[in-house]
Amino acid sequence: MNVYVGENVLQVKRASMEDMNTVLKLLVNAAEWIQTKETTQWDYYLNDLEGSTQEVKDSIQNGSTFLFYKNEQPIATVTLESTPSEWDIDMWEDEVDDPVVYLHRVVVDREYAGNGLGNQILDWSENFVREKGMEKMRFDCLASNERLNAYYQKRYPLKEIKNKYGEHCKYEVKL
Repeated sequence: MNVYVGENVLQVKRASMEDMNTVLKLLVNAAEWIQTKETTQWDYYLNDLEGSTQEVKDSIQNGSTFLFYKNEQPIATVTLESTPSEWDIDMWEDEVDDPVVYLHRVVVDREYAGNGLGNQILDWSENFVREKGMEKMRFDCLASNERLNAYYQKRYPLKEIKNKYGEHCKYEVKL
């Protein structure tokens, strides 16, 4: 699978267990950068990486995590779960039976940020979900992460703000 970003072609591969450390490194690097933006989004990757790896491992084992490569170097990742996690069940409660894919852990290596890659990953994710025959894609982020919410709201309407484990903005994309 390929993604086209301007003149660049990126390869997309389903992550395997051999890629676990690569995915974790992308997540930790993103969490470190996010902390400089005065938000606690993903602070658990910095404060308790060992305790936070099971969900990443499960997603890789489920075949739900993808890596994006430029010149054989991993530069981004995304997870697309068709089965709701405990987190998704808490966030979406009575709506978890819908035919939907849950988007998690969108990460672009900071060296490649600002070139539209995040939007390309979201476009690719929407197409992937659509090709799976699903009707919706859902995701959330901390309401206090104003920059990320502004980014998402350029593309998607805010569905609601839910006060569960702090305030979270919920997004639902109908495909």
